[in-house]
Amino acid sequence: MSDAPVEIKVASSGGGYSVWVGPGLMERADELIPFPERSEVVAVVSDANVQALHGERISMGIEPLGRRTVSFATEPGEGSKTIDNVEALLRGFANKSVHRGDLVVGVGGGVTTDIAGFVAAVYHRGLAVAHVPTTLLGQVDAAIGGKTGVNLPEGKNLVGAFHQPVAVLADITALATLPEEELRSGLAEVVKHALLADTPLLQELVDRREAIFERDPEVLTNVVARAAAVKCGVVERDETERGERMHLNYGHTLGHALESLGGYERWRHGEAVALGMTFAAALAAELGMENWMGEHRRVLEALGLPTRGAGEPLQALLEVMAGDKKYDAGVRFVVLEAPGRPKIVTDVPRKAIAAAYEWIK
Repeated sequence: MSDAPVEIKVASSGGGYSVWVGPGLMERADELIPFPERSEVVAVVSDANVQALHGERISMGIEPLGRRTVSFATEPGEGSKTIDNVEALLRGFANKSVHRGDLVVGVGGGVTTDIAGFVAAVYHRGLAVAHVPTTLLGQVDAAIGGKTGVNLPEGKNLVGAFHQPVAVLADITALATLPEEELRSGLAEVVKHALLADTPLLQELVDRREAIFERDPEVLTNVVARAAAVKCGVVERDETERGERMHLNYGHTLGHALESLGGYERWRHGEAVALGMTFAAALAAELGMENWMGEHRRVLEALGLPTRGAGEPLQALLEVMAGDKKYDAGVRFVVLEAPGRPKIVTDVPRKAIAAAYEWIK
């Protein structure tokens, strides 16, 4: 396998950036991240677990630049995505003399890149940020595209901003330390991207699942690069989610509601999205489109992801969905007319929602 990482370029309003995919990228941060010319401080945001696992590696990659590095570690998990935690980080930046020309580096999963990106967006009205996602979910989805956010008690990601990174380093080596259940969770987003725009990848995921779970670097580089390329293409065409980018919410309308009702503990994000995608396939069939639920179940179950057992009362889910940021004069769902042909539907009859939910309940 070549030492050269895969580069995926993303055009954006900020001038564009590159998503790099391959092994050993943390140690090459000084080469791959375009550090602001006048920056003096690098503020590294991670969680306590990631700092213990990868803190030394990212420091090795930044040290050759001669900038002062200050590190901030949050508690692991979705519970850290709060306004209180954001305030603590902002005050930490101020106390460590982080200035407007400096750089924030988010190292960790989607929770960390969401927090780091949001803090970078609002501190001094905007600092440059680079992401080094250490989870599969982060590498193919959360770290790409500039969406940042934190949760409120009323729902997920209700406070946020669009703030594009200057670079994303998807270091495949980091996936070697990822617990299997988290790798499995991230595969739901890979399946989502394959269903939206790379249908040959679906069979490849089934055929190469053993190599994926064995963390084969060549296979993972290929899978991550292809899934990330789907996200990059959509973001490039619709940076602030006015149209096509809404398709990336496939499976997330119901998925976010399941996460919320489960207190962000019962379901991992990818598990909730897997259930949400299966529901969306059933909903499409209820609305008279072709029934692709069997294909969803074949791929998701081959990867060990759930397609049944949602369990929550439908009325409770509907109430949470009505408060979701994807609500637009009615609950909005993304469905597939066929793999590769997403469609947004609104004003969906309650009867169709209830019938589709029965298939995953």
